[in-house]
Amino acid sequence: MTGFDETRYDRAGDWGVSIPHVNPATRTRAAKGGGDARYVGTSAAPTSDAAIRSTSSVYDWDRLERAVSALAAQHEVLRKEARALRDDLGERNRRIRVLEAQLLEANQRRQDTCKRVDELIAQLDQLDAQLATTEPSE
Repeated sequence: MTGFDETRYDRAGDWGVSIPHVNPATRTRAAKGGGDARYVGTSAAPTSDAAIRSTSSVYDWDRLERAVSALAAQHEVLRKEARALRDDLGERNRRIRVLEAQLLEANQRRQDTCKRVDELIAQLDQLDAQLATTEPSE
């Protein structure tokens, strides 16, 4: 780790200062663009690997644990929502299949009815023709 004090930038209102950077050659901190340079060239900046490693042990593990717990809880909620949506989608797909089957059946009945009506019309035409030929001879 670089010894970056994350709590300085974790509070509201602290975002106006520049973030300190570590010079890889000297492992000293320098402010980018001449902004907040409290640690530049001072002994407060960690200069050895041991000092850098020791500052990494002050990481806020409780905060990380809370964040991971919150993400896990949110993941569980979203997973339940996704499952509910998949169930709803499955139910809608079943309903669509039922309605499509009913539609096919209704179309078949309509075609059968149209065919029967055409047959009845043809039969009426035939009866009219027979009646027309039998009337003049009377």
